[in-house]
Amino acid sequence: MAKSIEQLTSDRSTYFDWSPVWAGTAVAVATSLVLSQFGAAAGLGVGKTMVNDTTASWGVLVAGLWLAVTALSASTAGGYLAGRMRMPLAAADPNEREFRDGVHGLTVWAVSTVIALLAASMLALSASAGATAASAAVTDIPENVARYARNGSVIIAFATAAAAALGAAAAWFSAEMGGKHRDDNINIGELVPAFMRKR
Repeated sequence: MAKSIEQLTSDRSTYFDWSPVWAGTAVAVATSLVLSQFGAAAGLGVGKTMVNDTTASWGVLVAGLWLAVTALSASTAGGYLAGRMRMPLAAADPNEREFRDGVHGLTVWAVSTVIALLAASMLALSASAGATAASAAVTDIPENVARYARNGSVIIAFATAAAAALGAAAAWFSAEMGGKHRDDNINIGELVPAFMRKR
C-alpha cells in the first residue's frame, strides 16, 4: 500500500488544486440538473402549485424532500470525484491528506452553490418581469389559499437550507472517502454492485 501512495504523491508547492474542484463542480452541477429535470417531469418541481383545491398539497413536502435528495446526490458525486482526483503532497501526513481532501470537496459544494444561486437569481429576475403585469389580476386570493401558499414557501425555504447544509457535509465526507480510495489504490469497479460488473 505504501508503494501505491508514493506513486500518487506530488512534490508541488501548492496546497490547493483547482483542477479536481472544477471537475467535481461540473459533475455536481450536471447531476443536480438531471435530477431536477427528473423531479420536474415527475411532478416534484418546486414551481408546482402549492395548494390544491384550497387545501395544502403534499407535493410541497415531497418537493422539499426531493431537493434534499438532489443536493445530497450532487454533492456526493462531485465531492468524491474531487477527493479521488486530487494529487496529495508527498510531505503531508494522513490526517493532513484527509483534511485537504475534505476541503476540496467542500469547495466543490461552495462553487456549485454559487452557480446554482446565480442561475436562480437570473430565473427570478426574468420571471419578475412578467409577474408585475399579472399582479393586478391576483389580488382577490382567499385567505386560506394565501396561508397555505405562505406555509408552502416556508417549507420549501427550510428544505433548501437543510439540503444545502446536508450537501456541504456530503461533499466533505465523500471527498475524504475518495481520497482514501485513491491512497488505498481501490479499483472503482470494486465499488460497483456485482450484478452490474462486466462478465
